[in-house]
Amino acid sequence: MKVSPKKPHFFKPILPGFKHGIKIPTSFLKYLKGNNHIEHAILRRAGKKWLVKVKGRRLEDGWEKFAEEHDLQYGDILVFRYEGDMAFEVSIFHSNQCEDEQKAHNVEETSKKFEFKEAAIHKPFGHSHFVCTVRPYCLSKDILSIPKQFAWANGLINKKCDLIIRDERQRSWNLILRSYSTNVYISGGWNKIRDTHCLKEGDRIMFEVVANEKKPTWKFHAKSGEDASIIQEVD
Repeated sequence: MKVSPKKPHFFKPILPGFKHGIKIPTSFLKYLKGNNHIEHAILRRAGKKWLVKVKGRRLEDGWEKFAEEHDLQYGDILVFRYEGDMAFEVSIFHSNQCEDEQKAHNVEETSKKFEFKEAAIHKPFGHSHFVCTVRPYCLSKDILSIPKQFAWANGLINKKCDLIIRDERQRSWNLILRSYSTNVYISGGWNKIRDTHCLKEGDRIMFEVVANEKKPTWKFHAKSGEDASIIQEVD
């Protein structure tokens, strides 16, 4: 994603301890020159404003209220778009996983919260796969978060590459697989898959690895309504 010189922005993954404050990236400070005298930043979202104390490059007093009102959780991704005069428009991409950081390294452990497990050969789906429920953020944005266990198991951490996704009717889409720290997501075409399959909030979807090469290929499965129970976490 290219940063517009008129509207520079930065990504911020939500990490442990985030309620005590977050730091503006050092590389972003060049856009804030001349504002050292301003003691507060303004965070804007959905027409509302929050006043947050700025200490150095850290957002502190007032940040906890913003985090609580938006139910921020470990694993979410925030985008701060700079509007000038220490005002930021904030976009929130809620993650469908909130697992403990240590468990993210244990790719064999099943997390019930993220409905993920790497399937054994004798199971119905013989390849690594993950199941998730369609959330509001992936209906309004061209982005879908990938569970960390799946990302670790398939070598996707700190990786950016093209991705091919095919559905059960052999229709194909070219997307982009991106990562920010340990947060991995797909974009650049997810909205086309979403709209083609008329996905809605609460639908269950599954991605199954077909080929994990330089340009990975995944198979897409979707069920909606009462049929959503057909896609289950493999025991």
